[in-house]
Amino acid sequence: MPHGNKSEFDQTAFDIDDLLDEVEESFSATKKKDACRDGASSSSLKTDELQDLLEELEPPPQPILDPSAIIPARNASSTSSSSSSTTRCSVAYLGGTAVMKGFSQGATQRACDRLRCLGCDLGVIIIDGFAWIPHTDYLFLRNNYPNMARLRACLDSRRDTRAYACQCQYRSASSLTKVGEEKGLKWTCGGH
Repeated sequence: MPHGNKSEFDQTAFDIDDLLDEVEESFSATKKKDACRDGASSSSLKTDELQDLLEELEPPPQPILDPSAIIPARNASSTSSSSSSTTRCSVAYLGGTAVMKGFSQGATQRACDRLRCLGCDLGVIIIDGFAWIPHTDYLFLRNNYPNMARLRACLDSRRDTRAYACQCQYRSASSLTKVGEEKGLKWTCGGH
């Protein structure tokens, strides 16, 4: 290869490197503008990057659904015979993971683990260590209840919180709360 051609080859390679550098700078500048446009600050970007790194090292916890947490729908024939033999919580409570689950009576305040919805007539599922994200909606619950793999899309990991849901409503609780004090909530103790 003649000496002049090698110089042209080096110049072409140099031009290609410059062009690639410009494209990379342009792409990274576009990403930064998009992040700012979305309202993200540099500290939240760093937090997101840190969260991504942590998730790579350790996968996020998966919600575990206790099969006994789902109360089957009632049959018309069994309603009259079962209603007289069940014991119900005197006051039904929701609660975070620090609150024991079970039967609540008098001075014993526990998060009811047998809640039933009066709206959809289904049992309320309880997921320890998770909270519902704010944009969870009725259609999402209607289409995905009680499929835990699908419900996971709207759950956020929080150690001290319990996520509660039926097919038409949801709540997250981190402390002891009376079900009757929750606005619009149609849940009651289904019996223990």
